[in-house]
Amino acid sequence: MDFSVWLTSFRELHERARRKLLTSEEHASYLEAREQLARSLLAAQGQSVPAGSMARRNFRVPKGMAVDIGFRSGSLRSRTLDISSGGFSCMLPGNPLQAEHLGFVLWLPGEDEPPVVGRARIVSVSTTESGPRRTSFAFEFVSEDDHERLELMIFDLALGYITA
Repeated sequence: MDFSVWLTSFRELHERARRKLLTSEEHASYLEAREQLARSLLAAQGQSVPAGSMARRNFRVPKGMAVDIGFRSGSLRSRTLDISSGGFSCMLPGNPLQAEHLGFVLWLPGEDEPPVVGRARIVSVSTTESGPRRTSFAFEFVSEDDHERLELMIFDLALGYITA
């Protein structure tokens, strides 16, 4: 199937999913198509999917959103650089402790959107000499409903970047 035809079909399915109008059969097809698109976009970015992992958990899109992060030493607010359904990255001052477990509140775009609240852990910190460091987080707990809201938003963003 031609990619532009497939993409048009996916966009329609995605919109129906956003409005919660999918039958159980359509929902299964939609999740499969979402995974296929994520794999394709990861491949286009020169990335591979880790063994045993789902592409859509690793596929990140650039998006700046406010995030409040609760460390043992206190809380701070930052902005995300990118986000996936598996985590996010942002710039943080100092040298955050690797593997620290923390709480977060991620403020989604839209006035009516409640924030995503959960737990995460630091999985990497850039090695820059001074200044803020890019810090990547993996979600440890996000409710199923919040996880689905994140994935819908991520694919909204990805579809906004694709022209076909």
